[in-house]
Amino acid sequence: MPTCRHCGFTGDRMHFIHGNGPRKDVCAHCGVKMGLVSEEDAVNLFSNEVANARLNLVSRRWAPFFWVTLLWNAWFFFIRDVNIWNWVVFGILLLITLTLPVLFLISSATYSAKMEKVTPDYKRPDGH
Repeated sequence: MPTCRHCGFTGDRMHFIHGNGPRKDVCAHCGVKMGLVSEEDAVNLFSNEVANARLNLVSRRWAPFFWVTLLWNAWFFFIRDVNIWNWVVFGILLLITLTLPVLFLISSATYSAKMEKVTPDYKRPDGH
């Protein structure tokens, strides 16, 4: 993987601008800041709409792990002492905790497809 000469970013070749001389091994963000490429040409990393859409997808993907952690803490500190509900809630939390990684793996293809749909088209030059 290439590394940006200016900021040290390491990523796929699609995140770098193409060319020789001063454009060699420069990421899209540094290329826009230095005036080597326009924002329209580097929309893959520099657009706020793309960044917001990607952040939305990532947060939706990882939110169940946050909620399960929060619910386990609520059970441990509050619900565990309630005699009627503690075993029912414990069983439900255990079931959710065991099925969550399976659902996470099953939905990885859908997540990748949605991430590709959000990412704008990027035409790679020959040789990259």
